[in-house]
Amino acid sequence: MALLRKLLRRYRGGPDFNQTYTESYYLGERFKLSFQLPVCNPPKPPRAKIVNYPLEQADWFENNCSQLWHQKYIPIHEAYWYFWPLVSTPFRGEQGDLRLNLELGKWEPSRSQVKNAAELGQALLDQYNDYYNAEPNEETGAGWNTKIRNRVEEHSARRATPFTEEEKQEQINLNMMSTGFPIISERKVFNFNGREWVRYIEMRTRKSNKKYRYACVLDNNYYLMAEFTLSTNMSDNTKPWYKDAEAAIEPMMQQIKLQKLELLASDNLLAAL
Repeated sequence: MALLRKLLRRYRGGPDFNQTYTESYYLGERFKLSFQLPVCNPPKPPRAKIVNYPLEQADWFENNCSQLWHQKYIPIHEAYWYFWPLVSTPFRGEQGDLRLNLELGKWEPSRSQVKNAAELGQALLDQYNDYYNAEPNEETGAGWNTKIRNRVEEHSARRATPFTEEEKQEQINLNMMSTGFPIISERKVFNFNGREWVRYIEMRTRKSNKKYRYACVLDNNYYLMAEFTLSTNMSDNTKPWYKDAEAAIEPMMQQIKLQKLELLASDNLLAAL
């Protein structure tokens, strides 16, 4: 049966919802994060983990966060699932992979406080778009898209016949698709296990790589992010594995639970009576 399933899917690997594991974390004094996810493929080596995250502690986030491009975050958990061709041959690695990173983010106090998932989504999109389209800043890495526009302007100025405005925009669009960060405007709110999550999608068009970012509001300007990264390697986004990887994301989100500890304590008390 397993062999037949692989033949029908035309790939090996990926998430198997029949083989799962469960983990829990405490986000400050008010929230418990728990989930049941497919086992990593290939298996993930066991290692020590942090279970308690002291959100209420002053300057804890600022002293422990990492930064990657526009995002400051504290990693909580990572899971991954690789997809391989049916028959292994030389010079052919995995077709692609799906990766999940659960992270804590914190909204800067100087910005307007967000109260719900829709507001959080718009705020995160504004932060993303503002960062990549700002004036270039070598120290923070901001302004990547602005650099692309400036390079096209400079190239046009060096030409014997400068680009027309239409040609200039075409060159900008081509560069933006391959190495830039296109502006994101769309977001959608979902409800998983009684919590509102906002989703938006980052896409590097030419590479066919996507990030599905789901975020929900916590306390004290914190938010929880579930980031699904779908990457192609020796393949592209038209193959069966890619569609199946996309289809696996929402079922995984349905297995992520964020509960308030006071409500959880009340439920346990009622169950004990």
